[in-house]
Amino acid sequence: MLDLFTGTVLARALHLAATLSLLGSAGFVAWMLPAAGDVPDRLRRRLTLLLRIGGLVAILAGAAWFTLQTAVIAEPDADDLSRLRDALPIVAIHTRFGSMLLARLGLLIAATGLAVFMPRGRLPAYLILLLAVAATSLQGFIGHAGASDLPIGGALVVSEALHLAAAGLWLGALLPLGITLPALPPVRAAAVCERFTPIGLACVLVLAGTGLLQGLELIGSLPALFGTAYGHLALLKIALFAVALLLAALNRLWLTDRLGAGIRAARRHLLLSVSVEALAGLAIVGAAAFLASTSPAAHDNPVWPFSWQFSLITVTEDADFRREVIISLLLIGGAILLTIVALVWRRFRLIALAILAAAVAWRGPSLRLLTVEAYPTSFQTSPTGFSVASIVRGQALYGPHCASCHGPEGKGNGPAAASLRIKPADLTMPHLWEHTDGEMFWWLSHGIDDPEGGVAMPGLPALPADDIWALIDYVRARNAGLAMQQDPAFDRPVRAPTFTPLCKDAYPPQRADLRGYVLHVVTEDPARDLLSIPPQNGFPTLTVTLREGRPAPGSCVPAEPEAREAYAILANLAPDALAGADFLVDPDGWLRAVHRPGAPGGWQTRDQLIAAIRGICVNPIHSPSGGSHEHHH
Repeated sequence: MLDLFTGTVLARALHLAATLSLLGSAGFVAWMLPAAGDVPDRLRRRLTLLLRIGGLVAILAGAAWFTLQTAVIAEPDADDLSRLRDALPIVAIHTRFGSMLLARLGLLIAATGLAVFMPRGRLPAYLILLLAVAATSLQGFIGHAGASDLPIGGALVVSEALHLAAAGLWLGALLPLGITLPALPPVRAAAVCERFTPIGLACVLVLAGTGLLQGLELIGSLPALFGTAYGHLALLKIALFAVALLLAALNRLWLTDRLGAGIRAARRHLLLSVSVEALAGLAIVGAAAFLASTSPAAHDNPVWPFSWQFSLITVTEDADFRREVIISLLLIGGAILLTIVALVWRRFRLIALAILAAAVAWRGPSLRLLTVEAYPTSFQTSPTGFSVASIVRGQALYGPHCASCHGPEGKGNGPAAASLRIKPADLTMPHLWEHTDGEMFWWLSHGIDDPEGGVAMPGLPALPADDIWALIDYVRARNAGLAMQQDPAFDRPVRAPTFTPLCKDAYPPQRADLRGYVLHVVTEDPARDLLSIPPQNGFPTLTVTLREGRPAPGSCVPAEPEAREAYAILANLAPDALAGADFLVDPDGWLRAVHRPGAPGGWQTRDQLIAAIRGICVNPIHSPSGGSHEHHH
């Protein structure tokens, strides 16, 4: 028996498939069928019936989807459906999903009504096509695109509308094409297929472009593509799209020509190929329905499935290895080019393929220099948001779990270090930033093996994952505090510790997300003139005082009591020595400046503070990971 989630997804898939079938059938009747000339009445009646069935199934499946999705939201008792009955009008009126889906059903009812009373001619088909396109264009408002922030959310909504319209005109037209092929003489059937080609090609280009845009935003990276459930569904959809595209090319470049030439078996082969292509399209719609019901990959921590990852570290650090890789790439690339020329020229193909195989066998192993060892967590990032509570929690955990080897200061000189063959890493050195959060998580949870056997660093398998992430946050915060104090040229982007603001008479951020605000974090209530900083480059400034209690008028305080201690760690100061320090955080959550008490420079006056804020606003930091995850102050 299907569970509620699976039933909801299948109803969504059936609704979408039927809607695309209605769209594609209308497009086929309006644009492609006229290439056949005089159309038999029997064929026209079949296509009209297909329009009616597509519209009716879309309406019924849409109503089922709405009901099942409401049940997911309301969670009614199996024995008492009154809660579901009461929730239906609420979801219909007060949710975007309900209002958009009901609007779509209204458009589909109008389109189906036209199909039921459709007179002979193309005008009703054009009207049905227009209504179906309008119905599919609402999909973006009830999926991941509609939930995204502007302006990318608006771009995704438009992209989704174009994506579905193209899918309908191509994949939705395959079923009427399959009905048409056996009903027309070979030459006229081939003419319809030829008319299909430019429309199908345009649809493929639109599908590829819009799919790429959605993938970049909702998936974001290769690790997310290969290491998340959403990514796996996307890979399945891409593979099915490739199969459908290959069949479409086969149909046009070979089978259509054979059909036009009157070859006897061509019609049967073409009909079989179109049928398989239609099944691939139906599977694509199913995969898309599950994608729309799955959390986007960009919001998940990926589990990397390979034991290696691409890296330029080896060739960057060693000139001999770099030379070897360049020679290998040139030789293999030359062999590939030679093979392409031979295939196009249709001469010496076997010789070219032999040369390519020899080049890959000879020089291919050296390309392993472009990889390094990877772990399942290699591409994961800390889920803590680098919060003040996590940093302070990590500090408490460091002593009992790490200090015996790495030392209380993290310099790798703890009491147990002398007995180890491999000296523990110095956690205060810049090399820490060469390793990802995920790599550090794996080492802390599983340990590091000694290349000569044994264990170089024992893991902490009994420690909960949240505690391991907290340790990573603390180690990074302390390393950054030391580096920024000792090296004025330290240029590693460092996130500011995050907290929940409590504000009074300031800009009203009634949420934890303070993206878009400059934060001036101080340790003592500032002078009144420092609370009225005008927006710089369009970004307002919030003053946050690191103390407990109620905020002063025009400023904020952190809700978490650990905030002062966390910022003290990042400033490499004891909490009781933090008085007089202040920090600047840019609108994207990066810590841009630290002014320690008694240190030269900084911003002693209002004009100096405004100049510093203006400087960080006009010179933003671009995330080194290139990701689009939200960050919270």
